Amino acid sequence: MLMLAVALCLSGCQKMQQNKLNRQMKKMAKVYLEKEEVRDYKKLTIRCVDTITEFSYAKLTSELLGNMEGMYEQMYWDESNDTSKREVVGLYLNEIRRTRADFEDLIDNGDLLTEGVLLYMVSGSFVKDGKEQDMTFLVNADKKSLHTLDPFGDNLLYKDEE
Repeated sequence: MLMLAVALCLSGCQKMQQNKLNRQMKKMAKVYLEKEEVRDYKKLTIRCVDTITEFSYAKLTSELLGNMEGMYEQMYWDESNDTSKREVVGLYLNEIRRTRADFEDLIDNGDLLTEGVLLYMVSGSFVKDGKEQDMTFLVNADKKSLHTLDPFGDNLLYKDEE
């Protein structure tokens, strides 16, 4: 009987924590929509709150950079007639490759944490003009501010080294 009571209490506590997190993320969703200049929306829904660890942050950023690399490679070859544009695109492409290599090194060295919270990734939706629209955004671990993924500027994995 005691075990059942403990199990019910733990289950209730976890549900309470999840509800609190969803309420906090709903507030952040409003901040996100304001930042994106989305107004006059109805029915704001949080579907999922995922935790991003150091390791998953590095993987996510590396994947983003890989997608950027593919786009810039295509632009590089599309600009074959315009030497100056091709040169600029080539510079961007080199920066993307260098930054991606840095993230790949971090992933490969095994020092990144696979537990804990670096960021929260929130997915949900809102209704505007009668149409449901999806949204996904990142929230810092403090649950008080949004995070913009910028692989060239604000690398959260190097924060301690500054």
